[in-house]
Formats: sequence, structure tokens, C-alpha cells
Amino acid sequence: MRRIRERFETCKGVIALTTRIAIFLPLLMLTGLWVAFALRVYRLGDQNVWWDEGFTIWLARQPFLEMTLGTARDTHPPLYYWLLWPWIRGVGDGEFPARFLSAAIGVLTVAIAGSTGRRIGGPWVGLLTLWILAISRFHIWWSQEIRMYVLAALGVALSTDLAIQVQRAPHSTGRWLSWALAAALMMFSLYLTIFIWIFQSLVLLLAVPRRAWPRMALAQAIVVIPFSVWLAFALPRMATWSAAAQPPSFSAVLYLGTVLWTTGVSIDLERFIAPALLVLCGMLPGMVAQARSIWKSPDRRDLFVPWILLVGGWILQPVIIWWITQPRSFLYTPRLEARYFIPSLPLFILLLAWSISTVFSVRRLRPLSGLLLLGFASLSIAVLPEYYTSRHWRADPVLESYLIHVYARPGDGVVLVSGDRFPEFLYYYEQNPRSGERPPVYMVPRLAVPVRSDTVEAELRDIVARHSRIWLARVESHLQDPEGWVQRWLDGHLYRILQFASGHNALILYATSPEVPEIPLENLYSLKWFHRLDDPQGILLGYDRIGRSFRPGEVIRVGLYVRSGLPAPVTVEWVREPDRVMAREELPPLAGSGVLRYSVELPIHPYMPSGDYALHVRTGERLLAVIRGFRVEQTLSPPSLAEIAHPMSARLGDRIRFLGYRLQGTRGGTPPTAMPGDTLLLDLYWEAETHVERSYVVFTHLIGETFNPATGNPVWAQDDQVPLEGAYPTTHWIPGQPLRDRYELHLPEETPPGVYILEIGMYLLETGERLPVHGEGADPEARRLILTPIRVIPRH
Repeated sequence: MRRIRERFETCKGVIALTTRIAIFLPLLMLTGLWVAFALRVYRLGDQNVWWDEGFTIWLARQPFLEMTLGTARDTHPPLYYWLLWPWIRGVGDGEFPARFLSAAIGVLTVAIAGSTGRRIGGPWVGLLTLWILAISRFHIWWSQEIRMYVLAALGVALSTDLAIQVQRAPHSTGRWLSWALAAALMMFSLYLTIFIWIFQSLVLLLAVPRRAWPRMALAQAIVVIPFSVWLAFALPRMATWSAAAQPPSFSAVLYLGTVLWTTGVSIDLERFIAPALLVLCGMLPGMVAQARSIWKSPDRRDLFVPWILLVGGWILQPVIIWWITQPRSFLYTPRLEARYFIPSLPLFILLLAWSISTVFSVRRLRPLSGLLLLGFASLSIAVLPEYYTSRHWRADPVLESYLIHVYARPGDGVVLVSGDRFPEFLYYYEQNPRSGERPPVYMVPRLAVPVRSDTVEAELRDIVARHSRIWLARVESHLQDPEGWVQRWLDGHLYRILQFASGHNALILYATSPEVPEIPLENLYSLKWFHRLDDPQGILLGYDRIGRSFRPGEVIRVGLYVRSGLPAPVTVEWVREPDRVMAREELPPLAGSGVLRYSVELPIHPYMPSGDYALHVRTGERLLAVIRGFRVEQTLSPPSLAEIAHPMSARLGDRIRFLGYRLQGTRGGTPPTAMPGDTLLLDLYWEAETHVERSYVVFTHLIGETFNPATGNPVWAQDDQVPLEGAYPTTHWIPGQPLRDRYELHLPEETPPGVYILEIGMYLLETGERLPVHGEGADPEARRLILTPIRVIPRH
């Protein structure tokens, strides 16, 4: 009786546990889908469109038939473009709405993979698969790109799931047709997946009974006929070329794939190869246990098919990638890229989740299961902040196209010299809502690459004859016009009346006569970045502000629109809120009449204080406007004086203090010792007492007792640069704020033994004249500071 009662209580416990699982498991899966959605839309629009995305949008903006012809000449099939074509016309082609299509496809892939996991290993495998793929950085990354790779991953996941269903119900015509449509989705998304389809077809051919072969033949016809028609149309139009400078080895492909599948990181692979290999090694016991369990089962045939579809499809992917990146004489040869591994990611995640569940079912291996799950989840979560931090929207790619729209008038034309960078420029240029009034764009060169002196006139003569004004947009122009022949020719035939520079890119307006360009007021009111102001006196009409967050190396640029004939000069102040004035400038009077534009800039340097900034605009004593909404982020905090290993007190000129240094890479001793081949890391600590008017170069030299034959002087190691590798010129130093400045001194292998002197100082690049020095370590005659002797000893 007691045993019956115990069994009854046990049954009650099992029923209660089953009930709880039945309640909470769907809730956990739904939560996982919400997490997947949130991670894929978070900061979705916070990054500029890059070349591939720009090309995709450029093609999808064409009429449907032209777009389809364009994809035939491309290296990818047309399905993603066919989906994107109506999508951007319905919701828009801004960064967020255009990428949302891929994000939605990514979430659907997570749901499909979770369903497949449940089908092959039960509810817990489905739950694990869903959550692991939901937080996968690699999958999130490509779910936030306007490209077809995440659609191909969906096709692989869906076709694998349906292949498993077909094998279990081989006489169901509906399931065969569903698998055929999924295979077509996969193959019309990415040509690489043809091999996955071939592999799945072979597995099904061997797995299903012969009576199901007619249905299989029907399914194959549904796949093969339309795809063959497409290939017959596309192959003659595809170009044969290679993007790979050097083909990768198979080990390099495996190395990259291992890190990508486990972490989603594609650079600095050596940082993650160890944990990535640990994850793969942790999967092996589960995969071996699965194989043994399948072999012992009486239903081994039915159980073996899902396992071989996952393992074979996953292993096949790096083999395919290695093969397509090898040199050949036909079609496109790509270089090794991270994106080619994305289609196999759902298969890897399914295997990982299945392995964790299988290991957990073996009592003595349960700790390994927990460690594998915890380790992989921790690794996935740890790499996500770095990914999201790297997503940053910059204003510079928008600036040139925006300024053309500001000044454009009927009769203008745009000459774009950009190499193959035109999709990025055109993406923003064609976003102007007044599309019918955009100046036409002529991509140069059209006749010869690169532009030559004997071809430039033929390139430009007809364009210039058709327009009263010509805009020259130089975007990465060194790629196809390294000698600048287009600009030289225009300078020789037209008047340069306006110019904007943005890094090494530039925008120049040419006209047939010397004139001061005016801004048509009607242009401004249709532009996204223009903000109108209601100034009672009508002095300040509005401003433009492109971008909201800015990082070191970027420039905050604001355009102020005023009427000519100002009653008093305009003064601007950049204020770190609430009240710290960082820069002040009085704007010079502008020539011309009508509406004029002042360009106000604030370069962001590494040690600028992070936080919210505002621009205060005044004329005389009157405050015209306070323009807010600028965020400076990811700048450096000033170093603590306590971290200076060797404090010193010296001065360079009458405005710069040297606070000391820290030297790493030596081997200790007094004086410090080093060996040939060593690299010394030298951190210098500076402080400006007042604003520094000139930009100086810092020199760091290791001076020997004998001449160096390579340099013709006693300098054996040297690193001269504008502070912080050019990112923080002395003219931008904030008075009273210390800074840390790193230099690297590499000792050549032929450096002879002896005692060397480590010296530093500053000089003007234009003249080579050094700043006077005085104080601790100063050599006034040589205008240098001597930090320390260093003894070089032979390498044994």
C-alpha cells in the first residue's frame, strides 16, 4: 500500500512538473522571440549605409525590370531585391526602415530554428536553439544589414526543417512542395546555397522510400525549372573578375568560421580563438553521444536524417567557401568574407543546442553541459556591447549631397568622381524629396580608368556645355583620378565660386562667371536637416544640423542661414552644458546678397569632455538662438598625475608643460636595459597652460654613441608625430587639462650594444625649428629634454 502511495505521489509530481513546463515553456519561447526582436532593432538606424547596402538600395530604386536586369549582372540572385523593391516604396529607404526588412527576416529565422530544435530534440532543444540564436552577435549583425545573407540563412533553416518533415512523412505532397519552395527561397537568395540544396536532395533521395520518388521529382522540378531559367538569363550577363588578391588556405577559412559561429567577431580573431575552440570541443561529446544513441535505436534511419542534415550542411559550408575563393577563369571569385558563413549559422546553433541537451541527459556529463551552456551564453553576451558601440552614424557622408541641395538651382549639373563609391553618395543624394529638381549626376570617368590628361577633356566637355554651373563632388577620388585631372581641367575652364572640404573629400561649385552663390530660400524648406527659426528681426532664418552624436576625429558642423547686410557681427560659442565655454569665434562678414550660409565647426578631439553641447549664436549683445542636441561621446578622461611613473617638471616654449613619462618594454635595471628587436612604449604627459597658437610635432629619439648607417646620424629609434597620432594637435589642447601621448620606439636587430639617450622635444613641421626648453632634463642648446639613458645589451 505504501508503495502504491509513493508511486501515486511520484506521478502527481511528474504531472505537476509537466504542467508547469507546459505553461512556462511557451512563455519562455515568446520571451526569446521578443529578445531577438529587441536586439535586432536596437540601434538599427544608428549606422551609415555602407557600400554594399548603398548598392542594394541604388538597385532597388530602379524600375522593377531594370533592377532585375541589374541583379542578373550582379553576383547574387534577385529574391532579396524583389522583396526590397516594394518594401522601400511602402515604408521608405532611410537606414531604419530599409534595414527593418532584414531584422524581421532575422526574427523569423530565430522562430523557425526554434521549431526545428523542438522537432529533432524536444521542447528544451527548441528553447535552447531559439535563445542561443536570439543572442548570437553574428546573426544580429547580418539582421541589421540591407543585404540578402540573412534571407539565405532563413532559407537554409526553413529548407532543413521541411526536409526533416518530408523524411518523416514522405508521401505528403504538401510537405514536398513546401520543401521545394523553401529550397527555391534559399537558392534565389544566395548562389552559395545551391550546394546545400544538392546535399539535402541526396540525403532525401537515400532516406525516403522509392514510392515517394515521384513526389520528390515534382518538388525538384519546382526548384530546378525556374532556377535554370534564371541562370540561363543571368550567366551570359555576369562578368568574370576576382576580388581576392590572394586565395585563402583552408585552415584560414576554418579559423575564421570557428570564431564567427561562436562569437560573431570578424577582426582580432586571436582574441577569441581559444574560447571558440573550447565551445567546439565541448560540442563533441554531445555529437558523439547523439551518433551512438542513433546507432543503437531501432529507428536509426529516421533519427539519422536530421543529424546528417545538420552536421553535413554545417561542415559543407567552409568547404564551399574555400572552393569559391580559389582562382578560376570564369565568373566572380570573391575574397574570404565573414558574410559567407551566415547561411550555416542556424545549423551550427541547432547542433550546439542538441549537443547541450544530449550531454545533459548523461548524468555524469551534466556539469559539462552546464559549463558549455553558461560559457557560450556568457561569450555571446560579452561581445554584444562592443558590437553596438561600434554602430555609429556619421554626418560627413551626408554633407556633400546635402550642400548641393542647399545651393542648387535650375541648370546645375553634378560631376561625381568617386571610383566605385558612388552608391554611398547617391544613397543620400537621392533622398531629397524634391526629386524632380535634383541636378543630374554624371559619374566620371566613363572613358578611361584612371582619368588621364588626354581623356579628361572628352569626359567633361559635353557635360560642361549642357550646364551653367558644375558641382564637382570628389568622394574617394584617388581611386580613379589620383592625379586630380578633373579638378585641374575645371579650374582651367571655369570659375571656382564655392568650396567645402570634408576630410580628403571635397565639394566645389564652378560657374562660367565669377559670382557669389545665393541660396534659393525655397530649397531649404524641403530639406530634412534644415530647422526654421522665427527671428522677429529676420536676421537668423534657420540652421542645419546633421547628426546628433559625435566621436573623436569627427567634426560638428552647423550651417547658419542669415540675410545679407547684418547690423552687427555674428559671434558663436560652443558650450558644454550647462555653462562651460569650449570655443568662441566671431564670424567674418559674408559677401553677397539674399540668403547666406555660415559654416560653424567644432572638431572633436580625444580629450574633449564628453556630454551634451550647445551652440549659442549672438549678434552684438543679443542672443539669437541656442542650438542644442549635440552629444560628444567616447572621449578620453584626463590621466591622473599619480600614474606618471617618472614625474618631471619642464617647459617647452612659454605655454607647454612636460609633466613626466612612463616607459614600458625595458628589462629593468639602472639604467633600464633593452635588446635589439625590442619595442619600447613611451607615454608622455603634457599640459598646456594657455591656448597654443601653433601645431607642433613631438619627436622621440633613441640616440646612440655611433652613427646609424640606415639614417646617417646617431638616431637608432624614432617616432615623430603630431600628438595622439595626429588626432590631438597642440592647437586643440585644453588649457589646464593633462593628456597622455603614446609613442613606439622599435630597436633594429642590428642595434649595437652600448648606452643610448632617450630624448624628446617639439618642432614646427613647416620649418623644423624646435621649441626652446628649460627645466628638469633640459638641454637648452640642443632644444631637447633628456629622459633617461638606456643600456642595449646583446640578444643571447
